[in-house]
Amino acid sequence: MAQLTRSLDRPGLLVTDRDVIGAACRDYRGWYCGDAIALARPRSVKEVQDVVRAAAASGCAIVAQGGNTSLCGGSVPLANSERPSIILSMVGLNQVRSVDAASWSLVAEAGCTVNQVQNAARMVGRYFGLDLGSRGTATVGGIIATNAGGMGVVRYGNCRDLVLGLEVALPDGSLWSGLKALRKDNSGIDLKHLFIGTEGTLGIVTAASLKMHPPETMSATALLRVSSIEAASSYADLAFTMANGELSAIELLPVMGIRRVCEELLRCSPPIELSEDWYVLCRLAGQQSVQEKLESIVSHAMETGLCSDAILAQSSAQEEHLWSIRDSFSDLHKVLGPSFRFDYAVPLGRIPELYHQLCKRIAEIEPKFVPFAFGHMGDGNLHFSACQPQDGDHALYETKKAKIEAAANAVVWSLGGTVSAEHGIGQLHRVELSYQKSATELVLMNRLKSLIDPTAILNPKKMLPD
Repeated sequence: MAQLTRSLDRPGLLVTDRDVIGAACRDYRGWYCGDAIALARPRSVKEVQDVVRAAAASGCAIVAQGGNTSLCGGSVPLANSERPSIILSMVGLNQVRSVDAASWSLVAEAGCTVNQVQNAARMVGRYFGLDLGSRGTATVGGIIATNAGGMGVVRYGNCRDLVLGLEVALPDGSLWSGLKALRKDNSGIDLKHLFIGTEGTLGIVTAASLKMHPPETMSATALLRVSSIEAASSYADLAFTMANGELSAIELLPVMGIRRVCEELLRCSPPIELSEDWYVLCRLAGQQSVQEKLESIVSHAMETGLCSDAILAQSSAQEEHLWSIRDSFSDLHKVLGPSFRFDYAVPLGRIPELYHQLCKRIAEIEPKFVPFAFGHMGDGNLHFSACQPQDGDHALYETKKAKIEAAANAVVWSLGGTVSAEHGIGQLHRVELSYQKSATELVLMNRLKSLIDPTAILNPKKMLPD
């Protein structure tokens, strides 16, 4: 510790207050609470490099952290680790360095929030396509580390699809500067992909060159009541076909989620009669009015029996309210109570099959569990929870966790899916990764880790299985 303090002598750079460190050691869900000897708060790229070098010299591990909204324990240190850890908070690197409307790109530092990037793009008449409920907290570095998805994947792709270039601090403290704004570059291996979705295990992103898109000048939103989850899937296919590239988001919402968000989180009346189990929230966006197109899609859905009722937002305020309901789903864990949660993805069109098989398998193990699911219909991502009864024996249910997880994972793999759609691997899914990936894939990933980070200083025991 003394060596670290001597090397990092700028006041405020190295925090040793146990209460401050303790807060940074706890993850967003409260599932993980690790140990760290210090919290580093750099304000510049040079200070990031200094911290990495000092940590390497003292034998400490480094856990990079942004908004700490990780849902898999990827942004907090390990508990009871033999090697001491330093948390490297990137929120001090929070400048949008440049915005170039002509090249449809901007450069943002790792500590910028998603909302900050969205606003920077909006100021020059452009649009940043990644959007998620934690936009005010999640950072550029974090969404790149996890290859975040969110609600705009159906139109703009995952985070990987929005990254043009990166600036990365490497495990030896050196810096790779690859902040290009090129849309085409076939000059060798595209190194940026080594640091996207690898959760800070190969390098620490300090800044990124990000794509911008034409603004969603006009938008239209509808909330539809559908007869079944199969009807929701069919509506998504219809919207894809009829929207002609203007489908911006399409979300699957369960009746229990809408009811409890409105009653317990937003304290408002449901915007539609809640007489069916499933609802679809759909948005079209473009340069010209898309209201008539959405009305046509909804009308066709009603004529063909896919939905029994729908409301179309008549103002921007009403549209924002509908999406605030969806945004609030990320906070539902506060009212739903203990549950086993899964972030699954399957090929488009197979969400209904995934849902029904999960319900069947979990009911066979513990019939008292209540299934709860919502997700992104446009990219095959289903967030599924097996909720424990409020008055149940939680200790007893916990003994069934391993069996339920194994059964649920077997279902998603049988459908050609993945156990981690957009939340990452972190500490939570390391074991599952060893089953999902082939031996060849695991060997290649471990070779990359050994080559780039031979002393395993960066985020050890995360993502890659032992």
